[in-house]
Amino acid sequence: MIHSYAMFHSSQLPQKNALLLMYAIVMACSNYSFIQSFSPCHHYQYTSYHTHNIIRYDERKRFYSTKSDDGDSSITSSKSKFTATPITITSTTSIPISKEQSDEVMSRKVVITDKVNSATLQFNNKLNSLAKNYDTTTAQKVESLLLEAVKNYQECNEQDKNKDQMIRPNTVSFTNAITAWSRCTRKNSAKRAQALLDQMHTLYKEEGWIHVRPNKITYNSVITACARSREKGSALRAEELLRNMYKFYNEEGFGEEDLKPDSRSWNAVINAVARSRDKDCADRAKFLLDEMGRLYNEGDDDLLPDALTFGAIINAYANSFEVGACDQASQLLLHMESLYQMGFDKAKPTTFVYNACMNAFAKANDPLIAETSGDTSIPNRAEQAEQLLISMEKRYEEEKDYRVMPDCISYSTVINAYANSKTQQSGVHADAILRRMISRYLLGDTKCRPNSIAFTATIKAHSLAINATLSTIENEEEDCTDINQMLLETSARRCEDILQELCLLHHNHGNDRSMKPTDVTFDLVTKALEQIDDHDGVERVKLLREAMI
Repeated sequence: MIHSYAMFHSSQLPQKNALLLMYAIVMACSNYSFIQSFSPCHHYQYTSYHTHNIIRYDERKRFYSTKSDDGDSSITSSKSKFTATPITITSTTSIPISKEQSDEVMSRKVVITDKVNSATLQFNNKLNSLAKNYDTTTAQKVESLLLEAVKNYQECNEQDKNKDQMIRPNTVSFTNAITAWSRCTRKNSAKRAQALLDQMHTLYKEEGWIHVRPNKITYNSVITACARSREKGSALRAEELLRNMYKFYNEEGFGEEDLKPDSRSWNAVINAVARSRDKDCADRAKFLLDEMGRLYNEGDDDLLPDALTFGAIINAYANSFEVGACDQASQLLLHMESLYQMGFDKAKPTTFVYNACMNAFAKANDPLIAETSGDTSIPNRAEQAEQLLISMEKRYEEEKDYRVMPDCISYSTVINAYANSKTQQSGVHADAILRRMISRYLLGDTKCRPNSIAFTATIKAHSLAINATLSTIENEEEDCTDINQMLLETSARRCEDILQELCLLHHNHGNDRSMKPTDVTFDLVTKALEQIDDHDGVERVKLLREAMI
């Protein structure tokens, strides 16, 4: 791990901050199975090995390669949930091209880049203007206009003198209609967008409409529609579209770079997969990220993931509830830091990425996870989450870069991590984080404005600390009972105090809904007071709840 940091450029990050960040991530990555390293020439060097487009992953990465007798290769999850095939690109520069093929390409390019008449330009501008709307009706209107123009042009006689002045739908026309569907909020928007793409291929291949040949912008718009869709199977369709892009690119060949998938294509697909909540979506997204890195390493310099892509995968691991998910998330964060230090600015971890990684720690910081894995030595993930929060605070103070500025979610996530630790000190640690959050807000950090989520999480931490203390009392000797009884009362009283502070903030901020206590908030406080037999306190909470309605 230290070797990975040896190639950091000190000019990119102050030494003090770099050391602090290194410490935080080293703490977070204490259980890493492997670390990716990078060469100074900005190319990925994986612990996996690539030979003739066959990828063999180290078993510790939870992937392995299968190879059939006919030489076919695929990647299969170690849990056998999915099988994927590596992307294959035909190297067009190495294929000899005959004069006839060259003439064909040149004639095709002349047609594609042929001058567009004014009627078509006006038509495309109209579609483009309409496609900017995010609603349920505009996309249907745009598609109707497009299909009517296609029908009119198809029915026009070749000898018609006015044909050159007619609207001739082209790639831009169809792409505008597809973009409209990608912004439509209807349930079947992605399928409608893909139907238009299929129609473009039909017109191009079967009717010879070279001017409607799809390009990467067209495909990216359909992929975006799938990424935004909530329909089951949308992520798989986005993956298939990416592979179809490469298939079409390989078929067309001869340097047709406008067909070649770019970083936007990959990032959109990875985001769609990571956010799909499908089984094994995190591993599938990570596989695609590795494929993206392999193609970059093979010479496609445009394929660089951005922070949003990394964040989506990290968030997918956080939501997977799998043993070791937080280690995978930390590994990706370390990967981003390495890329950023070597000059890839788009890979710089952002607030969203840090929050997603801390969320992975928060969800992993449950004793049930340790029991499931059989490893009782798993470290306190809440402490690791707080180390990442500290690194964010220090980094923002030194760089003044709003991309890494801690926000309300950052502090609330760490508070929740301490709550999930379910120890006698959970409430104390959560309280300290809440105070830091309030302090930053009072000093002018508006993103750190506390809300009911942060206060409720702190109350939850105290409530679970009470449970931990009660468990201790049942198994301890008599001489420790008084101390633990005092801890019980302190935590319960603190729950009521935090509730009152929240109610006061809600009142002073004009009954701001984000600061209004929820039923969960009141229930947690009521339970805490009942556990110490404070019936007067329970009554006070009941009256306060009625007053807040």
